[in-house]
Amino acid sequence: MTNKIIKSEPQSMAPAGAINPEVLIAQAIAKKVPVDTMERLLAMRKDLRAEQAKEAYDIAMADFQAECPQIQKTTEVKTKTGKVAYKYAPIEAIVEQVKKLLKNNGFSYSVKTETKETGVKSTCVVKHIAGHSEEFSFEVPLGNKTEIMSASQVVAAALTFAKRYAFCNAFGIMTADEDTDAVIEPEKPAPSKTEEPPQAVIMRLMRSHGLQPNTNTKESWQKAVKDAVGMELIEANYPAIIQALTIPQ
Repeated sequence: MTNKIIKSEPQSMAPAGAINPEVLIAQAIAKKVPVDTMERLLAMRKDLRAEQAKEAYDIAMADFQAECPQIQKTTEVKTKTGKVAYKYAPIEAIVEQVKKLLKNNGFSYSVKTETKETGVKSTCVVKHIAGHSEEFSFEVPLGNKTEIMSASQVVAAALTFAKRYAFCNAFGIMTADEDTDAVIEPEKPAPSKTEEPPQAVIMRLMRSHGLQPNTNTKESWQKAVKDAVGMELIEANYPAIIQALTIPQ
């Protein structure tokens, strides 16, 4: 009977959990197998546990993403006249909207940050109750102290931006209108009075701080923005640039 059990379990490896490594190890101990054989059994147990934990992680992540709503942008950035220029979802608002789903699917997370000479790096460590974990990092270039931002504000703005994107990338979270909030389409009619293209918002904010260039050329604006907030004037940076220009002094 014992020999039959030992033979039958390894032959049914296809179904998840078919092999019980604890049984094999117990039998090996009882038979006083050589040390190298025991080491191979322990390594097999470790690999099986890791494989099962990864499978459970993937299933839970798929379930979470199927249940996760599109995150609403709750924070408004207004111009001096009180008009809403831009909306975004701060990290605390995103977490508030998904924390129950994370718990229900067995997830926990932690965020590590690193300040480098030229930028900041945020890493979101996602852990699943089954034991598997993965890390997702996002880096943001770090500008110098500017006329409207102190050195600490520059770092804080970059870290906040990096944390939000590391967290969203880790769980595959999308915010409402994420595909259009940083896109300019010149061929379409001019935006309504309640909406402004991100580039127009940036130019308005730059002028409000007296940081506009002397000449109204693309190159001049790119240099002026880079000097003001330490970031290139490209679509990927629009949200961070607008946040930087609206941080209270």
